[in-house]
Amino acid sequence: MADNLTRTGMERCMLNELIGSFLDIRVVKAITWQNVDMRGVSAGVAAVAASTMTAWVQSMKFTHRPQLN
Repeated sequence: MADNLTRTGMERCMLNELIGSFLDIRVVKAITWQNVDMRGVSAGVAAVAASTMTAWVQSMKFTHRPQLN
């Protein structure tokens, strides 16, 4: 009886560790997906920021600014 109890306890501990490992894997996958999403968002923001800054600089009228004369 004690042998069965010991074996059952060991199996329970191993299953707990296995479930914990699966949960850790899921967390790592979720973090990886979030990183991929953030890279895409950051690339989009960088593209918009670059075009906005280019338009801003090109729209300046440098010849009519009294500070530059």
